[in-house]
Amino acid sequence: MNKRMLRRAVLALAIAGLAVASFGNPERHIADLFWSDDAAPWENVTAVYTPDRAEPRKIQITEAVFADVAACRDHVMELAAEKGDPDLQKGSFECAVGFYPDKSAADGTVSGDYRLIIR
Repeated sequence: MNKRMLRRAVLALAIAGLAVASFGNPERHIADLFWSDDAAPWENVTAVYTPDRAEPRKIQITEAVFADVAACRDHVMELAAEKGDPDLQKGSFECAVGFYPDKSAADGTVSGDYRLIIR
């Protein structure tokens, strides 16, 4: 690769970095680019466990304490085993990755969405 091509590549990366940073939430966009199926290093994961799919309103939600989807899944499998459903034949779960609050809420309430929901 000659110097001219290298300069163009560096310039293109700098422009791409500025474009990403100009979005409303650059951390989320970077996470989408590099961690499309797991949590980025700065994100946490919340486990949502439904012990019985026939009763979808009865759920258990953890705090966002897991570093990745594997830790979330392991926790849910432990909960399922405690409930007598080690293979999740009755229950189900979701791992909610990276909560990003909506900064436009003027009334002080916290709303937002998760970057990923993994089932």
